Amino acid sequence: MTPLESIVLGAIQGITEFLPISSSAHLIILPWFFKIEHNGVNPLTFDVMLHFGTLIAILAVYGKRFFFIMLDGLRELKQRRIKESLFLKIVVGTLPAVILGLFFKDFIEEYLRTPYVTVFTLIVVSILMIISERIFVSDRPLSYMVALLIGIAQAMALIPGTSRSGITITAGLLLGLRRKEAVDFSFLLSIPIIAGTALYESRHIDYLNTKGIELYAYGVLSSFLFGILSLKFLIQFLKKHSLDVFAVYRIVLALIILFFS
Repeated sequence: MTPLESIVLGAIQGITEFLPISSSAHLIILPWFFKIEHNGVNPLTFDVMLHFGTLIAILAVYGKRFFFIMLDGLRELKQRRIKESLFLKIVVGTLPAVILGLFFKDFIEEYLRTPYVTVFTLIVVSILMIISERIFVSDRPLSYMVALLIGIAQAMALIPGTSRSGITITAGLLLGLRRKEAVDFSFLLSIPIIAGTALYESRHIDYLNTKGIELYAYGVLSSFLFGILSLKFLIQFLKKHSLDVFAVYRIVLALIILFFS
């Protein structure tokens, strides 16, 4: 792997982590297209480093707000004001992905990481995205049940081709959340998952082997920078535009994967 290839992979991770176009599909297809090999770096370690890059990116955008939500959550627990606690709703929404990840991650990696599953999920979620923009559900508050259902949707993002941001924002819209609320809750909900994934997978890192450390650094910096850009772009874009353009892109990507597979 060259420094340029490390930067390209970091950019792919940063962009697709937050845009609703599926990071798993792109991280399978684009390295193959660009003929990028992991020579000189440990693939698992490199993947973990890229996740740390996107974690820093989302903390740069939502970290301060998440920190104060945590503080408010502790005060609400102390005062037994459980019903309105956004922090506890994030906890409830995080649990499905944690449970599915712990018990079914190996099964998903072994049996569902195929081109045809990826094509199926790319298309199905695209249809749901289009539907969510065309039905009107009266404004609904972010209840614990809504948080749990969005959390279940987030857990489904473990299946390649789904897109974590795509499925959670779509679920929020279908459940009646206002657009900004659906977007914000989607990304606040992603912080514990991205952090947990990076920390859990970091057990694979060989800390004594510093070979190719500059390639890891390029990848982390690239995923961080492109992660911030894609996240801020999506937040601004969805203020005035629908998810349709991403849905069309996903369908085209699915057809390309189907053709080449």
